[in-house]
Amino acid sequence: MGKKLCDFLSERNFEVSVLSRSRNENAKYKTYLWNYKEALIENEAVETCDYIIHLAGAGIADKRWTPARQKEILDSRTKTTSLLYKVLSKGNHNVKGFISASAIGFYGQKTTELVFKEEDEPGDDFVANVCQAWEAEVKNIENLGIRTLNLRIGIVLMKQGGALEKMTQPFHWNLGAVLGHGKQIIPWIHFRDLNQIILKSIQSNEMNGAYNCCAPEQVSNAEFSKLLAKCLGKTIWLPHVPSLLLRLMLGKRSILLTEGSKIATGKIQQTGFKFKYPKIEAALKDLLS
Repeated sequence: MGKKLCDFLSERNFEVSVLSRSRNENAKYKTYLWNYKEALIENEAVETCDYIIHLAGAGIADKRWTPARQKEILDSRTKTTSLLYKVLSKGNHNVKGFISASAIGFYGQKTTELVFKEEDEPGDDFVANVCQAWEAEVKNIENLGIRTLNLRIGIVLMKQGGALEKMTQPFHWNLGAVLGHGKQIIPWIHFRDLNQIILKSIQSNEMNGAYNCCAPEQVSNAEFSKLLAKCLGKTIWLPHVPSLLLRLMLGKRSILLTEGSKIATGKIQQTGFKFKYPKIEAALKDLLS
């Protein structure tokens, strides 16, 4: 997502630079070094920028949630934010806005009839606790007088490098199936819409606080699976994959696949933002064509 966002902003005449753990002289964009584990950051990165977009974080679904992995998931979000806060607190900058990723996991990974709004209370599971701690660190930056946003992002759909690529693999092999009971909601967003939301977050000084970043049409796992099969020219012939089997295969992170609720999108739409891909079928056709 970060690479796509860099290209998107560069095409709109923004001067883009990136924070990286390694320097590449041949990189497309100017690179500054940082390493939260060593509390290392090149101050010039912050001193020369107008807006910080913080998307860093270890992949939530990439590996089993061992205690070490859970710590990495948390630290890669909170300690990176804390490191940026320490640099910003020195005051030698002209930063106008701090836009941070968060996640719809803030509300807890559960399947209910509730439609979660930004003002709703957070959940109490692992991902919800990570999101709360993450946003708390962003609050410290807000206390410096900098406009801050927490973008609570759903599953970002893109053709390569994201969740959709993994979702489509079983269908390519004619092994696609509905997961669990299939009623769990998949809050999703097309990556181009997320790019546009981030751009609007930069340009709209009146935007601040938390915003749910999901498409208005949120579908169940069963509905999503059927549409995905249709777009790929496949059929679903296998029975539902039992939640217990997913738990055995994936461990605790299986909850990301077996639970999910609807997320309200009214707040972001009230800013005047219009989704280019509000419907899942059109989004899948665009990405899979």
